[in-house]
Amino acid sequence: MSNIIKQKRPKTLDSIDKRLLYELDLKSDASYQDLGDHAKIPKETAAFRVKRLVANGFIKNFRTTVHISRFGYYYYKFFFKFQQTTPQQETEIISYLKKHRSIAYLASLEGRYDVTFLVIAKNLEHLQEFLGPFKAKFGPYIREQEILTMTSVHRFNFRFFYEGGQVRHDAYPDDLKEADIDTTDYTIVRRLSEDARTKLTDIAKETKTHINVVRYHIAKLQKAGILGAPVLDVDFGKLGVEHYQVDLSLRDQTMVKPIIDEALTFPESTFATVTLGKYDLALEFAVRDNARLVEILNALKQKFADSIISSDTFVLHEHGVNWFPEKSPKP
Repeated sequence: MSNIIKQKRPKTLDSIDKRLLYELDLKSDASYQDLGDHAKIPKETAAFRVKRLVANGFIKNFRTTVHISRFGYYYYKFFFKFQQTTPQQETEIISYLKKHRSIAYLASLEGRYDVTFLVIAKNLEHLQEFLGPFKAKFGPYIREQEILTMTSVHRFNFRFFYEGGQVRHDAYPDDLKEADIDTTDYTIVRRLSEDARTKLTDIAKETKTHINVVRYHIAKLQKAGILGAPVLDVDFGKLGVEHYQVDLSLRDQTMVKPIIDEALTFPESTFATVTLGKYDLALEFAVRDNARLVEILNALKQKFADSIISSDTFVLHEHGVNWFPEKSPKP
């Protein structure tokens, strides 16, 4: 599959831009006053620069992470290798996946497979609701597939563009629970997952409640472990880095945590996901070039030589991230 996205060369970001990006990834709903205080600039300058980062495409979205396991859903991770596809057919496949209401993440790959994506589903019956129609439509183009069950997600704050930043490791719960939410809660989760900087007054207007009621519901959702951290969705290419995913098969599941902890020591690390299936662990890195990735992987393989059976490395070209897909249930 040849749908490799040509990315523009990054414009130069100065130290203030990088500091704002770093702070926004720690708290993407931070006020311009707080951002200005951290970057030591007036809030008006902070507002101008953030809006410019959005306009120039460095920032794609301000997201609030959502713990989908609190709705009783699993993430299922798919890998597909396609055959005998034209560019038009490749575009059709990607478009179909981007629009599907169960897809939480989608990326084209350079490597052994051509595409990877996450489907949310409560059980195999729900999963078949996606897989059946997809294969009916695109089955002749599928040469190879892998389906893994994702058991936990670890997100690391973006530090690859800002030296000296603190490390934040957000681990999302892997135990399934049925969320006790009402229509107001659902609207809040949906709106904040789409835009962490959504004004609470706008949510209050949509839910026909008072802003203090919205604040109460947000606090309740955070305490229940439903709403996670407000973070950034960025364009890695414009930031001058390549985004890689390295999937590992391990001899011993007890080594998952030590490997994640070691990966976290590299500022280029962005994600780790634990899965059941062909691969046991996926690590993601945003690095300046392939040489730096090789350096990181050699360090990991040397330290965990007795634990890593094999690995596959992919270049990621993200098409979409959605922490709360439309498949998520309304109360």
